[in-house]
Order: sequence, then C-alpha cells, then structure tokens
Amino acid sequence: MHLFNTDGLKNTDVTPKDTVPIFLDDDFRVIEGPSYWAIALAQKRSRSIETLKQYTTVLARFLQWRDDKGIKATNWQLTDEDVINAYIGYLINNRDIKGRPSNKTIEDYIAILCNFFKWATEKGYKHYWKMDFKKVTVHIKGGSAMVKTEKQVEKRTRVGNGSTTYVDREEDKFIHRENIPRIVELFDDVVYAFIVLVLWKTALRPKELFQLPYKGTGLNAGLKRYRDEELSDLKGILFRFESKGKDRDIKFPPDVWTVICRKWMPERVKRAVRYQERNNGKMPPNNALFLSENGTVVTPKMVRDSFNKVAQDPRCPEKKITPKMFRHAFATYFVLDRLEQYDLLGKAYVYNAVIDTELREWMGHENIETTYKHYVHLVNRYFYNGLLDVLDDPVNKEIFKAFEKL
Repeated sequence: MHLFNTDGLKNTDVTPKDTVPIFLDDDFRVIEGPSYWAIALAQKRSRSIETLKQYTTVLARFLQWRDDKGIKATNWQLTDEDVINAYIGYLINNRDIKGRPSNKTIEDYIAILCNFFKWATEKGYKHYWKMDFKKVTVHIKGGSAMVKTEKQVEKRTRVGNGSTTYVDREEDKFIHRENIPRIVELFDDVVYAFIVLVLWKTALRPKELFQLPYKGTGLNAGLKRYRDEELSDLKGILFRFESKGKDRDIKFPPDVWTVICRKWMPERVKRAVRYQERNNGKMPPNNALFLSENGTVVTPKMVRDSFNKVAQDPRCPEKKITPKMFRHAFATYFVLDRLEQYDLLGKAYVYNAVIDTELREWMGHENIETTYKHYVHLVNRYFYNGLLDVLDDPVNKEIFKAFEKL
C-alpha cells in the first residue's frame, strides 16, 4: 500500500489545497474509497494541510497493517468491529520504549478511522463496521481496550493476541478440523468416533444421521457392506432421507463409507450379538447403523451425553462439542476451501453461484444465499484473526488416519 501526494488538483474547483493524498495499492492502482475521502477532506477549507496529512496518514497506517496481515488494503470494506478491536490490540502491543502511541493517541486514531467509515457509509460504500457513529469512544485500561458507542455496544479485546471476545464466542460454536484426530481418541466408545466422522464429512443433522442404514433398501440400496476389493472403485452413494418433512438426497462420501465398511461394520456385527442377547434373540433393525458397546441402538441423547463427557476431559482441545457444531464447521471449512480455490479468500464479498449451489445441496437449504454470505463473512473474519488455516491435505489425511488406530 502506498500513500502519495499529488498536485494534479491544484487550483481547481475540486480542492483548494496545493496537494491531495492518493491511496494506491502495491500495483500502484488507486484505492477508490480512501482516495475519494482524501479529496473530500481537502475540499473543506476548515481542514488545514497538516490536518489532512494527519487524517490520511492514520488511515494509511491502518491499511498497511491490513496489508501486513495478509488482507489487502483494497479490501478495506471487510473491516468490522472485530478488526478495529484487533487493531487497537496491535497498537497497544507495539508501543515504542517511550510508550507511544499513548492511550489518548490511540483514541484519536480510532476517531479518525470512524470519520472515514462514517463518510464511506454516507457515500454508499458497503462495509461491515455496523457501530452507531453518533458517538464512538475508546476506553483503554491496563491490558484491555473497549470500543463503546452511544448505544453502549461493547467489544473487548485481549491485547495479548489481538483477538476479540466476539470472535471467541463464534469460535466456541466451532470445531477445528486439526483437533478432530485428538477428539476421536477421547471417546470411551468408538461408535461416537465414527459418528463424528460422518457429521464432519456430510453436515447431516442428528435426526438425519440416524437414518443411515446398516443395510439400505430401495434408493438407499448402495449403503451396504462392501468387500475390500469393491471399495477401491467406490463412488458417491445415494442417500435419501427425511429432512424437515421433505425427502432430501446427498451423495454419501465414498471415503467415509469405506472407513465404515472396513472399520465399523465388523464391530457392528459383534455388537449385534449383544443386542440379540438383550432382546431374546431378536436381531437389531437394519435401519440402525450405530450400536453402542453393549448392543443398544444409539440415540441422539446418547450422542449428546458422550460429546459432553469428552468436552469435559482436560485433554479435549475444544471447549464444547455438539453434533450441530460439526455441521457449522463443515459449512465454514467448505466455504474456506472454496474461497481459497477461487482466489476469493479475504476479498470483499462477491456472490458465487457455483459455491452457493454446492453448499445448498450439502446443507439442505432451498435458498442459501443469506447463509452463504454469512459464512463468507465469518470465514474472512476467522482467517483475518489467524483462527483458520487454508486447506492442506495432510490435515484431512490425519483425520482418516486416526480411524486406522481404532
């Protein structure tokens, strides 16, 4: 990002100032919004050259910080409350030996940024800083900072790493894929580990999960136990199930069904014997894929209880684990990986019909654009705060490798 002063508007009706700052990206292309803002400031006779320089320098430093964080300055519209709070944390953590910038200076910086984003809103530039601009103040105390609006909307930041409690709350609803191998090892019954794998790779709701058959019939006849030699050529298998009162189809992932056939089906046969012993010789129903260690058909409550137990284990890398969180994580990583694939990660929101359609099929939503937009924004916030890594195959391989140990 570059900030240049130009005299191209000198002595014109546009501006009375001798020079006007212009914001350029690394390819020396004009960054539109900030540059027009600088022109608007220059047109105000009440603004001195020094004030103009101060305002534009503050914005330039902010945009350079975004560049350094991997989010290009041209994507300034992705800024929201969390970004502002993270920037406050950065300023506090990077004071010089004289303690500069002071708390008062930081407050002034945020006021200037507020001025720019308020102007951007008035000029029709869409961005994500949705705070009430009538009154914005910054309160810094010890190791924390708070941005407060007239409506008392508060966002706190722990300056140790610049992350915010808002992002923390979102993250509490989320399963990180690099933690899945560690999570599956903590279950006292392996059936729940296989349930984790299915939830993670399909985004099924719990009620949909328990419609998976041991031996499918009709349209689901492809869901069965295959011989090892058949598994190498296995393709996506049709799975039709009831979802919110309607029939829905997905192509069940062949890699997941391969793991189920090789690792779970033999164990399920053993548990079926225990089911017989408990039920006067009656075999478990073929529409029940998951049986507990004592042969009981697994229920949603049993899953929730088991997940809660793992979450309470001090070795668990996540604060909370629920079936819904794996669905949420599926959508988040799905969008993350597709944005990376299309070189859209960290850029301003642009609707992508291909990604939308694919996500809609997995999530079972008739119209998902609002959901898709939410996840694009969420992914960019996570990525911006360093909470997500882009797709790497070793992570996914480690997840499947964890099931080889079961």
